[in-house]
Amino acid sequence: MNNSGIGKLFEQLKKIYYAVTLYDYDLAIILSFLEKYAQQERSKCKILDVGCGLGKKLTELTTAGYQTLGVDVNAQIIESNQKRGLNCITVEDFSKTEEQFDIILMSHIIEHFSPEELKEFMDSYLDKLKMGGYLIIATPLLTKYFYDDFDHVKPYSPTGIWMVFGKTATQVQYYSRNKLGFKDLRFRRQPYRFTFVRGKYIRNWTTKIYQVIEFISALLCLISFGWLGNKDGWVGIFKKVEN
Repeated sequence: MNNSGIGKLFEQLKKIYYAVTLYDYDLAIILSFLEKYAQQERSKCKILDVGCGLGKKLTELTTAGYQTLGVDVNAQIIESNQKRGLNCITVEDFSKTEEQFDIILMSHIIEHFSPEELKEFMDSYLDKLKMGGYLIIATPLLTKYFYDDFDHVKPYSPTGIWMVFGKTATQVQYYSRNKLGFKDLRFRRQPYRFTFVRGKYIRNWTTKIYQVIEFISALLCLISFGWLGNKDGWVGIFKKVEN
């Protein structure tokens, strides 16, 4: 095999590696919830992706045929998403709209807020959710690598969200003006991975070994549908109900 052939093979292996290790385990759950609970045809179902980031899920939902709008605080990300043809606006622009949505997605966003901030944040968007519409939350559980994300504040459990946004009175400091009924829940399982080993941070002779082992772990997690993996997050769907 010549150098050109080796280079192409290497590129293909890289694509396979990243496809396996960066697989989005939340997306399949989110799409299954939409298929089960969305009450309109896809072309008529309006979905708001809050904190859409680089638009991975926004792209998938748009491709699936849903009416989508993404909102984010990062102007550069918004511009990049718009250039790719995604419907995406700033938080400031969104605050000026009166549009109502059938479904709101908050994927990996709530863990970036303190409790008091989160209540106000969620209420501000739930005001734009139609009565009887659905909120989907995807968020991590507390793991060894939860705080690897620089601005993670705290993990939230399904029970914690229900205590503040549910209709039943509970002994908590905060109560929301919007009320939610809990409809469904799935726990996300992802591959086992190394934490706090030097080779993950400083490239040395062990780095490739860790990468190979984590690739095998990711492959096993995929083919076992998550059973050979670590429970590290949850995806829940809530229905907006009358107070």
